[in-house]
Amino acid sequence: MTETRTCGHCRRSFVVEADDFSFYEKLNVPPPTFCPDCRKQRRLAWRNDSTLYSRACGLCDKNTISIYAPNGPMQIVYCQKCWWSDKWDPKEYGAEYDFSKTFFEQFAELQRRVPALAMTNDDGISSVNSEYTQDFARAKNCYMCFIGWKVEDCLYDFYIIGGKEIVDAINSMGECEYTYETVYTEKCYQSRYIYSSVSVSDSAFCYDCRDCTDCFMCVGLRHKRYCFKNKQYTKEEYEKILADYRLDTYTGVERAKKEFADVFFSKPRRFAMLRNCFNCTGDALINGKNSKYCFNVQRPEETRWVENGDTPKDSYDLSVGGELQQCYEGITPDHSYQSRFAIFSWRNTDVSYVDGCHASEHLFGCAGLKKGQYCIFNRQYPKEEYESLVKKIKAQMDGMPYADRQGISYKFGEFFPAELSYFRYNETVAQESFPLTKEKASAEGLDWQEQFQVTIGKETIDIAKVPDAIADVPDSIVDEVLACAGCARNYRIVPAELKFYRRMRIPLPRRCFYCRQADRLKFKNPHKLWHRQCQCAGEKESGFKNTAAHFHGKNSCPNEFETPYAPESPEIVYCEQCYQAEVV
Repeated sequence: MTETRTCGHCRRSFVVEADDFSFYEKLNVPPPTFCPDCRKQRRLAWRNDSTLYSRACGLCDKNTISIYAPNGPMQIVYCQKCWWSDKWDPKEYGAEYDFSKTFFEQFAELQRRVPALAMTNDDGISSVNSEYTQDFARAKNCYMCFIGWKVEDCLYDFYIIGGKEIVDAINSMGECEYTYETVYTEKCYQSRYIYSSVSVSDSAFCYDCRDCTDCFMCVGLRHKRYCFKNKQYTKEEYEKILADYRLDTYTGVERAKKEFADVFFSKPRRFAMLRNCFNCTGDALINGKNSKYCFNVQRPEETRWVENGDTPKDSYDLSVGGELQQCYEGITPDHSYQSRFAIFSWRNTDVSYVDGCHASEHLFGCAGLKKGQYCIFNRQYPKEEYESLVKKIKAQMDGMPYADRQGISYKFGEFFPAELSYFRYNETVAQESFPLTKEKASAEGLDWQEQFQVTIGKETIDIAKVPDAIADVPDSIVDEVLACAGCARNYRIVPAELKFYRRMRIPLPRRCFYCRQADRLKFKNPHKLWHRQCQCAGEKESGFKNTAAHFHGKNSCPNEFETPYAPESPEIVYCEQCYQAEVV
């Protein structure tokens, strides 16, 4: 039986399905009072992926970079080596629960007392030489990468799984190697500027291609080789065309980008990227089963409202998570079972309201614990006393809820209030998905960051003097400071980056990592769905080639679907049957 509810935040109605009630009962949590969008916004207000600051380790005094601003509320930050060590004990910061105060205000105090991990990664534990990564694990020689695991020798990436030598990528979903400037790729090799493609090698500027080799500026191809703008050429003809573009030069790449912008919209789009999925809705899903409203996830099962995940099972409302089961309302509860309301907490069982806790079980309201058991507010209890006290705290949370500055009540079953976040709203991923002005954020009780750490005006070389061709770039470029042609931010070319550019014959970028990331995001679909009808209207009406009698009506296809393409977007969107008839 379904139930329609009114969101406690935006006041819009949302539906709780019968299967949802079964899930909440299994996790021993009440049904949500916020709609899915507001739940996501609240979670993301606790997630800072790439706003970085210089800080000193509070234990060894080493200079490091951190996601926590020096002028923010986090009192102590430890570098990776110190935080993961046995030199300190998180239980020393514990406190007895105070039933005269609300749970959430007490937990906020605990979060600010316990030393925080400067960047959430396992460098020195399961990762090697990957200190400057965030939400990263099981990595080797990675630098300035955000969200990923099982990768080696990667630079400037967002959400990557299981690959090597990947630079400037978003959503590299597995087994990619030597790729540059890609979005939504899998099993691609030695290619650049590749979008929404699988098993593409030795190619450049391709969208929605599969099992293709040596293709340039193509869209919607299957099992092709030596194609340019979707036309077949001989090997010699193709190589001459490619050589004429001089993709080893900055001017050649810029020319190709302008031409590809026209090619990019030349074919209809599949309504969503769903590969080998059964009973799924969302986008960029691989090998999924019975999962709804999921985005950029591989192998989801019985899952709802999950984004950027790897093998989540029977889980709801996660903003990133890998190889987990029965998890709810979390930020990266990797390798966990029955994790509820967790922030960057890995390998846990039966935990609720935890932040930065790892390899633990039976925790309630804890921060920074490693291998903890039966702990409340970082204090150890006997099993029976723990279970009794947890019941009392849950009852107190319902009887004495936290009220935020908008008057919204937070009882047991709610994620942490956004106004208590130790990040300012414009530092977080929430600002990307749910942008607010400073005034609007203030009206909602959310803090605002005015002092971002940006270096400008320290460049040692004019960007105009950087050689056009990568072959002409000297080794000394790694000692220079450049200025971004877009935002003027200073940046450097690190040695591993230069080595990659030379091997791939890629010209040096004229824009900083953040501006390049902004450009890539234009090729990424929003994590949102709209209900639409197939736009296939026949060859005469649409101007596209359509083969066979695949229309379901005289003038248009009646098929409807959920799609990440908004009605006002420029793409022409087809249902699965019409799309398959279109691609070649």
